[in-house]
Parts: sequence; C-alpha cells; structure tokens
Amino acid sequence: MLIPALALALAGCTGDDGTSINEQMRQGDQKGYVAGDGTIQQVAVGERDQEVALEGTTLEDEPWSMADHAGEVVVVNVWGSWCGPCVAEVPDLVEVETALREAGEPVTFIGLNSRDTIPNALAFEKRYDVPYPSLQDDGGRTRAQLGSLAVATPTTLVVDGEGRLAARVSGEVDASTLRSLVEDVLADGTVQADGEGAAG
Repeated sequence: MLIPALALALAGCTGDDGTSINEQMRQGDQKGYVAGDGTIQQVAVGERDQEVALEGTTLEDEPWSMADHAGEVVVVNVWGSWCGPCVAEVPDLVEVETALREAGEPVTFIGLNSRDTIPNALAFEKRYDVPYPSLQDDGGRTRAQLGSLAVATPTTLVVDGEGRLAARVSGEVDASTLRSLVEDVLADGTVQADGEGAAG
C-alpha cells in the first residue's frame, strides 16, 4: 500500500543523523555536492500532480526523451563518478534493471550524469557494467529540467506510466527498496503490459 503523498520540497528533509540539505550547504566542507539522506517518498496515485519531463542526449550521442516511454515505468538515476554513494548503489541499480528487463516488464532505466566528462562517464559505466544509457551532463542543463526533484546526488525517481512522479529516493538506494517502489507502480493501474498508459 502506498503511503500518502509527501512534500516534494527537499529543504525540510532530514536524515537520522540530523543533517538536512540546507545544513549541508552551510557547512562549507568542500565536498562539492549535496548528499541525500536516503529519504524515500511515495505519492499515491490520486495525488500525483508532478509531471516529469526529461530529454537530452545520451553518452553515446543518441537523443532520448521521456515522451518516447509513455505507458512505461521510467526510473531516472542522477549520478556522478565522483560521488561515493553513487558508486555504492550501482550494483543494486544494475541488479534491479536486469531482473525487470529479463522478466519483460515495461520499465525503462535512464541515468543522468552530473559533472563528468563524457569519456569519464563512459569509462565508469564500462567499469561497473551498467546496461542502460545515461544522459550527458550538458553543463547541468539536462539535470535542471528536474528542478527541485533532484537536488541531491544521487537521486532516483520512479515515474509512472502517465509521466508523473510516483516515488523518489534522495540519496543511495538499495535493490530491495527500488524493486518494491517499481513493483508498486507496475501494480497501480498507470502502466499496461503493452506499454500503453492507462486512461487518465
């Protein structure tokens, strides 16, 4: 069962260690990025009002658009090779993507690289055998399309078959959590096996 919709603004999110994103920004520790605290948010079907529009160019120089995946669950993972939690979660992301793909589920994974050069990002994907594409950093313009939904690195978004935000993990995600979030969306009536989204 989905929990009620939670506020999507990250300013008030606080982890068990008491470090909110605002506090991290004030610390001046030269870390160079805002780390998520692992907060998991789910939005009930009837309360989803945040559409996720994303398009860009993959690291392999191919165009990619969320609009081409209507009717599917889309998992967006914002990452950087310089980000420790991003490195730690890669095996979990690969495990879930591979299992869902092999099961024939209507789920698409797309990475969104942050602050790496294309050669560095491609080398990272090769090193960790990442089977799905990632969008280029593009000077931050591609990530900016997500606005406040992806302040932390890493961030993982689960978008339903109607293109709306269904869940978000701000920080490192593990395989069991991600699988559960995706399976909830697969079962919520917004995705059909033929890839056609349910009628509004």
